[in-house]
Amino acid sequence: MKLLSYKEKAIKGVSWHLLSYIISAPIAYLVRILYANEIPKLDVGLFYAIWDFVNILVVFRAFGLDQALIRYIPKYLAENRLDMLKSSIVFVGIFQTILTFIVALLVVVFSPYIAELYINNQGQFTGRLDLVVNVLIIMVGGYYLLDSIVSFFSCILMGFQLQNYASSTRVVRILSVFAFSLALIYIFNIHNAYVPSVSYTLMAIVMIVIYGYIVFKKIFQKYVKEKLTFSKKFIVDLFSYGVYVMMGYAGSLILGYLDGICLTYFTGLNAVADYRNVAMPTVSILSYFAFSIGTVLFPMSSELWEKGYKKALSYGIEKVFLYSLITIVPLTILMAYFPTIIINVLFNPQYLSAAPALQILSLGALFSTFNAIGFNIINGIGKPNISTKILYIGAIFNLVFNILLIPKFGIIGAAITTVFGYFIMWILQIWFLSRFLEHQFLNKKWILVILIGIFSLIPVVFIKDLVNNPILKLFICGIVYFGIYMLGIIWFKIIDIYEVKDIISNIIKR
Repeated sequence: MKLLSYKEKAIKGVSWHLLSYIISAPIAYLVRILYANEIPKLDVGLFYAIWDFVNILVVFRAFGLDQALIRYIPKYLAENRLDMLKSSIVFVGIFQTILTFIVALLVVVFSPYIAELYINNQGQFTGRLDLVVNVLIIMVGGYYLLDSIVSFFSCILMGFQLQNYASSTRVVRILSVFAFSLALIYIFNIHNAYVPSVSYTLMAIVMIVIYGYIVFKKIFQKYVKEKLTFSKKFIVDLFSYGVYVMMGYAGSLILGYLDGICLTYFTGLNAVADYRNVAMPTVSILSYFAFSIGTVLFPMSSELWEKGYKKALSYGIEKVFLYSLITIVPLTILMAYFPTIIINVLFNPQYLSAAPALQILSLGALFSTFNAIGFNIINGIGKPNISTKILYIGAIFNLVFNILLIPKFGIIGAAITTVFGYFIMWILQIWFLSRFLEHQFLNKKWILVILIGIFSLIPVVFIKDLVNNPILKLFICGIVYFGIYMLGIIWFKIIDIYEVKDIISNIIKR
């Protein structure tokens, strides 16, 4: 395949995933706004405390074998080993289903103890433990078990680089949750933690039906006649890669959900509602562009690395980092400057206690963005052991400082810990990527972009008090800020206009 086609392929894939984020992000926010206004804050905190616990269990769902499919499907296709391709999909599907069922069964059996000793540690649901236990069982016995199948289908689609179908899972997922939540609240008049837990479980059923059909018709049907080959080497290869990915994924989950777990245990469920329903989700929007790119770069970097196109890969990564930084800097600065307005507009005043954490986390979005890209590239070039080491350094840092800071500072301590953890991992990623690809990624344009972003805020400081309506204030300040910022980017020639036109033309063609 020519290098030009890789560029077009990357643009097409990123476009699909970015489009899915653009569609799904507003819906996801509507879901969170719905929960904030129709469900008691304590019940919202209960759901996200259980959500964090359930997502930690994902570590034990497949030992990383589902993620290994994203690496090995392109490899087997490049080698034309269709028998190995079919065997890997069948083996991972069976193994993951059995393992997930065992984990779910154990949690259901011990659910009364988990509810009393962990989730209700601060005594906020004393007298209502039956609700805690029931929601936990629904989430583990329903959502966790069924979503493992959804994840399996999604990994297959990404492995075959069918980015249109893979990206659509994001939209179908959140749209289903929103529809079921609306029905439970406004038709069945349910206003407690059962709403999100049941909605996510029903969503998983819908996803299995839709994407099970797509995977069978578009992919598996073509390989039905291929023989199954379960050799020792084949299984060892899958597990060798999968275990590293699992360990890395464990570190990623610890970074993503340990804050909520520590907040649940040390501060209670209202803090969890602030942090998990408002602060973290709002900041996560800033990384959607990076997630879109990273999802595409994982299998593509694997293919480029296998074929020896190291220079092309390095050049592409350099451009990806720069354009990601240009995209994320203005959003980060505006979010850090207007946290209370954002919360008032999107949620309600009872969540204003999340404002300080939102400010701190928005600054960490810069490092989170680069991490989302970097880990996918490192895994794609067959170095999951390096990703694992970096993640565990960040995870250990996160664990230690969460325990030290959260009991005293609550969500502010959790936010500070998360930002510094992101920063440490980013430094390590850049060092390893520079070493493996023999390319220096850091350059003066990065500093210039950040300085332009900061100085573009100066006019906003003077005009923000001229408008009283919060929505109008955000709109006017945003227009002024982005206008000045883009003039600065163009004036200092940070981007190549002709390259941007080429990217846009490739998106339009597809």
